[in-house]
Amino acid sequence: MGLFGKLFGGGGSSVDGLRKAVEQKRFSDARVFAEDLASQSLSEDEVIEVEQLRIASGDGLAELNLDEALGLQRCGHFEQAAEHLTLAHEQVCSAGLRDKIEQAIAAEPLVPEVASAEDQRLAACDSCSPRTHQLLNAEDALLGDADSQLELILTSYPVDLAERYSAKGELFKEAFFFAHAGEDERALPLWQQVDETEQDDLYWFELGSLRARCGDFEAAQLALEKALEKNPQLLLAIDALVPILLAGGDYPQVEERLWNFLSQGVDPAFCYAQLTFLAIQQQNFSSAAEHAREALAAGNLSQKFLLLAASVMEHIGELDDAENILKMLPVSGRGGGATLPLAEFLLRQNRELDKILDMFNAACREDPEDPRWQLRVAQTYLAKKWLKEGLKILRVVVNDPRLEPELVEEAKQLLAEQ
Repeated sequence: MGLFGKLFGGGGSSVDGLRKAVEQKRFSDARVFAEDLASQSLSEDEVIEVEQLRIASGDGLAELNLDEALGLQRCGHFEQAAEHLTLAHEQVCSAGLRDKIEQAIAAEPLVPEVASAEDQRLAACDSCSPRTHQLLNAEDALLGDADSQLELILTSYPVDLAERYSAKGELFKEAFFFAHAGEDERALPLWQQVDETEQDDLYWFELGSLRARCGDFEAAQLALEKALEKNPQLLLAIDALVPILLAGGDYPQVEERLWNFLSQGVDPAFCYAQLTFLAIQQQNFSSAAEHAREALAAGNLSQKFLLLAASVMEHIGELDDAENILKMLPVSGRGGGATLPLAEFLLRQNRELDKILDMFNAACREDPEDPRWQLRVAQTYLAKKWLKEGLKILRVVVNDPRLEPELVEEAKQLLAEQ
């Protein structure tokens, strides 16, 4: 029985295996099985059933991609939606579903997608002031519609701060434009010319962030401390200051500052998240887990923090907590309500392998330049005891120069274990 005997342990015919794949919504596997069966000698009834199941698997994949595309369209991500619609159009078999896909394609705008403010964000260091990839360079902004350009930059700032930036003088705004266009050398002399009356908390925050991006951490700390003297609640300045303090290695001082920030009424979601990170730096994972729970309870639902918190919980063996945190991540249309980080977690737990295999296969199609997902497919095959197929992919992906170093080591270790 070859492949099908291996997949289903010899139980039932190949058609039975195809039927099970469709029933379990393993549509990617089902399409492969159907293509294999098409070359075999089948009875007339089996030929009809295989064709019906082939259509069901193609439509199943197409419907998943259509759902994903519609969700992306609603969020304004038209370029990504178009990719899913293209896949759906290639996969669909039934006329009714094809009409729905073509209607969705017709609804796509004729203009290219404008990147969201979050996608535009660029930090020269991990935690300094938000900086965005601009649609215009700094000089174009100053010569063109500066107000529109300023509004674009400020979409990544809290609303109350954005209003304050909008009210600033022209020299402040000019320095701000150059800094956020990545031209710190041109921005610095302009910041130094800003009138003393405008040297408020925002001024010292921006100057401190620039100094940090340039590697002058001593000057950066002084400027950020001045920002906090003027406004102890300026979260952006605290966010920029904490990593600079951490770089100095004086963990007790950093912890004391964070508890002081909490006592002053600074956002607990932020402070507990920083305490979580600080505890991780000191390898104190039980404290990290405690602070992570406090940050979550205070409403910290940023994707970066959710991933960090889940990692801590998994590290200390609190697997239910880790899974529940990963379920809080924003869900795409891929994989029936799960996310790729959750799928990777389930793979490590050797759970729901059929479901996550579909997700990893979908990720391979959507992001073929990232070999991470090919590795995950190989690992899932091996977990399912499909050794021949898994090892074939693993031997290829381990030599892919695009694979991240830690994943290369993961792949090498897995090969050594076979």
